Amino acid sequence: MIRIVLPIVASMTVAIGFFPVTYAANSLVPAMGHGIAQQKCTTCHLIEPGQVNPPEHVGGPSFQTIANGEDVAVAKLRKHLTKSNRRVGALTMPNQDLTSDELNKLTAYIVSLRQAQPTAQPEVK
Repeated sequence: MIRIVLPIVASMTVAIGFFPVTYAANSLVPAMGHGIAQQKCTTCHLIEPGQVNPPEHVGGPSFQTIANGEDVAVAKLRKHLTKSNRRVGALTMPNQDLTSDELNKLTAYIVSLRQAQPTAQPEVK
């Protein structure tokens, strides 16, 4: 019996150690992040997939634009979302006081919007 329990406990320890990775990959997490975005972000941001701000828009960038940014990364998003009253251009983004769980879900949602960048196709002659 002890021989069976030890591998199970070891497996659970490894699984728990990698919990944030599997947590972020879970398809429900981005959906929950969408709900948080609807509650906390729609005053200034367009949050739906594919939405892009019109040129005359005054407010934050769309989540799609953020996700498709060249330098978007989970760590950078987390840092940005946890700073108090960040100045972004002429605007100030208020601190939303997100819990760690909300932050994980919201960043997972934003990153899930990232569109695959087209690769250069060789010229056919």
